Amino acid sequence: MNPDTQHDISTAPVSPDRESPSVGELMTTWPMKGGFRNLFTQKISGAATAAVLCLVLLCILIPVLLIGGRKIYFDFPANPSIHESGGGVAGEKGDRPYADGVSGNVLLPWADKVQIIPANTIDAAHAALADLESGEIIASRKADEIIYPASMTKVMTLIVVAENLPNKDCLHDTITVSQDIYDEMKRQGSSGIGLEPGEKLTVESLLYALMLKSDGIAACELARYVAGSVEDFVELMNQKAEKMGLSNTHFENPTGLFHPNHKSTCREIASIMAYAMNMSLCRKVLLTQSHNAPCTGADGKMFHYNLLHNLMVTQFESITPNQPNNVKIAAGKTGFTDESLYCLVTYAESADGHGYVCVTAKGANYRACVQDYITIYNTYVEP
Repeated sequence: MNPDTQHDISTAPVSPDRESPSVGELMTTWPMKGGFRNLFTQKISGAATAAVLCLVLLCILIPVLLIGGRKIYFDFPANPSIHESGGGVAGEKGDRPYADGVSGNVLLPWADKVQIIPANTIDAAHAALADLESGEIIASRKADEIIYPASMTKVMTLIVVAENLPNKDCLHDTITVSQDIYDEMKRQGSSGIGLEPGEKLTVESLLYALMLKSDGIAACELARYVAGSVEDFVELMNQKAEKMGLSNTHFENPTGLFHPNHKSTCREIASIMAYAMNMSLCRKVLLTQSHNAPCTGADGKMFHYNLLHNLMVTQFESITPNQPNNVKIAAGKTGFTDESLYCLVTYAESADGHGYVCVTAKGANYRACVQDYITIYNTYVEP
């Protein structure tokens, strides 16, 4: 897809096979069902109005008195300033050498004759196939329906890290694995390469650990390095999603670990992957199948992590056939949680360099995911 090409999706139709609500619809109905929500939506008057106002004032004044008159904030500014809330390289000046993605709305529109993928032809409950030359979704299986994206999230993590590096030397900065992030990722059962507290790796090595081995510690340490805190980095992710026109995507963390409000759709994950493949640093990392990452241990001794891609090297080789007929899978990102089940986003190229992105979600296992890709690429990519 030409980086200078943009698509007007303001009138793009919703997928004809979508059934579930959007993130916006979900967030306006959950968790305030009944209770206070109804209190403010029902018509009230007279003494009832006065009673409600008194109740609201008491709810505000009592906590203030209890905590000594400190300010209480019930919401956050629409566009918080990252560098004022903790720092990180995102708050530093620089030429942003890796912020070379397409500007504006990049949501992939539907092709004029988008094909619906029948449920009995693939294992996954959701799928989207994008033709990057036309910049359109050409095949769909409930591609606008809300999913939990799991570790496919890390493609957006990669994008936001890359775009906020103020200079190329940042790739050589050293990050020390912190005890608190290690403990939290261990508690949540995050995937990874076995990083330990006190180990020191470069930003570049952690980017490869993030994408090749889906390392949760790498995701969180990179987030803290960029924005000063994981929370501020997630705000950057959501700001980026909004700028990209991804109205059904919302992030709660940089790892993809389950949260009920951490959601997207196959069409929007395809748009994120297509965007990443047009960025120089992201494309380089995504197309890499193995990386030798130097590390200094907590004891000061040097060693290396040999990172082999957990899809391209370890998963595809065990399945025959492991490539479609007309294209070759060149990049990909796996994802799994108990709630999302097995997810996969891949980038493939034909012999003449024609690019495609395919996303599937809610698969039975990775073998089924790969077999779905063989089916989708073979069926909907013209020779």
